Amino acid sequence: MLKGHMSHMHWQKLTFRKVAYSILGIYVLITCYTGFHLLSRKLQNEFKQKIIQERIKTLSEIADDPDWNPWGEEFESEQRPLLQHNAPALWEAQQMEMGAQRAPVAQRSPLERRISNRTESAEHIVEIWGKAAIGLYLWEHIIEGILEERMNGVWSYGEKSLSSISFRFRTGPGVVPSKVPRSTENLLLVLNGRETAKVEVSKMWLELLVTLPHLHNAAVVLLGNEQCNNSWIHPYMAHNGGLVKVVFLVYDSPEIDNIHFYQWPLGVATYRSFPNVKSSDVQIDQRRQYLFNFLGTVYKNSSRETLLRQINNSSYTNLGFIKPRREWMPSETEESREEYVQVLSNSELTFNPVGLNTECYRIYEAMSLGSVPVIEDVLTPGLCQARSGDSHFLTSPLRLLKEFNAPVIYVKNWTQEIDLLLHKEATLSDLERKMRRKTLVEWYSGFKMRMRDRLVNILLSTFFTSSVR
Repeated sequence: MLKGHMSHMHWQKLTFRKVAYSILGIYVLITCYTGFHLLSRKLQNEFKQKIIQERIKTLSEIADDPDWNPWGEEFESEQRPLLQHNAPALWEAQQMEMGAQRAPVAQRSPLERRISNRTESAEHIVEIWGKAAIGLYLWEHIIEGILEERMNGVWSYGEKSLSSISFRFRTGPGVVPSKVPRSTENLLLVLNGRETAKVEVSKMWLELLVTLPHLHNAAVVLLGNEQCNNSWIHPYMAHNGGLVKVVFLVYDSPEIDNIHFYQWPLGVATYRSFPNVKSSDVQIDQRRQYLFNFLGTVYKNSSRETLLRQINNSSYTNLGFIKPRREWMPSETEESREEYVQVLSNSELTFNPVGLNTECYRIYEAMSLGSVPVIEDVLTPGLCQARSGDSHFLTSPLRLLKEFNAPVIYVKNWTQEIDLLLHKEATLSDLERKMRRKTLVEWYSGFKMRMRDRLVNILLSTFFTSSVR
């Protein structure tokens, strides 16, 4: 009996060992599988990060080329003197992180000292990184901020407080992924989506967002495609799983829903150094030399050709300034730019026939100088119309100008309307023209203020919901 009892105990020990070894084996298998899974994920993440870093590295390279243009606008060879790039060797000589701590008050520049009291009391900080020339229109014309050169013009910087937001604007060829402040929490990125090459650069900037460890909020001001083909940005939107909460989009587009996409004005051609004209500097009372003007390229079989033909056949031809050219010029000279500004400043009307899009820089440039834009109100080829059922469907294009009742003149057909228009204009009194100029300049100044307020309010409600009162 004792022998049987010992045999039973031996069997129990063997069974316990088997169970223990089985549990240990299962534990080892689970541990190995978990380790393999974690290692695989780590390698995959490292591979993805490596790809992103390689793209960022490519984006960060500053070409050793005196004609290199960071703006990517229509006139590729044109440089803006304020932001001219000199030499990449500067980065080796001075590795300055753009997000570094600010200098003591005594060492700050005049710009920094003027704005320090305002920005230190602001509730929120929003970085603006300008990688398209429309960023200068946003900063200098809409926000009315001041820019100061840094590192001999490689990049420029400014600060401005509006409501409870302190905006910090950075622009120029030196604004590259490796130099932007990685501590950024709230970002407004200004990008160019006008053509394929610009879209690829914009995508790289958007892919940079996931590498910013402290980023909470992101928005984009986007120079859209002139045919309104902007679907490439959809995957980057927050409602599609991306990081961009809202886009301020240039050109009429079916994307505009006033939830994720908001209309934004094209503005003046800052890349051509068009001046930031203060309303107080416009000569309202002075009689203007020209009844109308048109300066621009005339393409064969275009409405511009129709306009030019109608003007030449009109009895009012000698009352205007007409300077057409048959070929597009890749750049502007200082003389041609000055002539353009002077002609607009001395014209009652500025003709705006459509180009690749109905909206053009000339509309805003004319308004800033008190010359009433005469706009060809027709849709251009592409997708630039509000969606059917949208409240703006019947007002596209130029819904933003129509929404705010811009005091401009719309034309549907140059052939049918130009003679009647010029006849009516020729009969206006000097007082009527003066009052119209005053109305136009005041409207444009107020329009920029409304765009500024709209931007601030949308950012407050989108980024900082609890801040909206």
